[in-house]
Amino acid sequence: MNRITLISVLIAFAAFSTFTAIASQGSNSTANDPLFTFVPSETADFTAEQENRIKKITVKVIAKVQKSFPSLSNKINFNFLMEDRDLTIVNGVAGRADRANSIEINISSIYAGGVDKAIDDSLKRTLFHELHHIARGWLVLETKFGYGIDIAAINEGLAEVYSELEAGHSNANYTGNPDFDAWTKEILALPVQAHSEYAQWMFQHSDGRQAIGYRTGAWIVKKAMAASGKDIEELTQMSVKDIYAAAGYKFRNND
Repeated sequence: MNRITLISVLIAFAAFSTFTAIASQGSNSTANDPLFTFVPSETADFTAEQENRIKKITVKVIAKVQKSFPSLSNKINFNFLMEDRDLTIVNGVAGRADRANSIEINISSIYAGGVDKAIDDSLKRTLFHELHHIARGWLVLETKFGYGIDIAAINEGLAEVYSELEAGHSNANYTGNPDFDAWTKEILALPVQAHSEYAQWMFQHSDGRQAIGYRTGAWIVKKAMAASGKDIEELTQMSVKDIYAAAGYKFRNND
């Protein structure tokens, strides 16, 4: 092959490659689809059937959340981690929204009934909860809000109520029948610095109480909905201060 012929072939190949790349980009229906990663634990891994089922459930939940919050993007990285720990209190599945495009979901390998039962019992609820955080902007690494257990309680409460309404069941299996009015006043009296004790106020308190912030926040949100006549989507657009006010409480001057 002479030099002129070789150059002609290279030019033609380059043109074909460029055309193919453009055509592929234009017809790529998965460019904005969610991305899925599945990480095994030390003792267990997801089966192919479980992975496919999780993907289908996730896509359906995203579509449903987008009806409530149309600005929610499809392009979210979902990291599903198998966990060799007891997540019974949250029905086998826990989650965390780190960024606007990143969610981590933890599924217990030792849940009573197995991984499939955990998926049945709590995957949808957890996805609704974490996707609400993205819609609201309450994120671990990119939050749009300030610090304070009083702020955390409202934002987690909104996600709790939204997920409960959409999934049709509550978030967890907590014990006791608290005086939520007293808990609300206790939270509002906390200094901003109490945020450094986040785990105690939001998960397990040293005095034995469970999920004070989550449970109280959900109670406040439901109280605000009943008093204002607004639905959960409308409350999601409101400030922390206005949600407290709708429920009959006074928040600090800035939120």
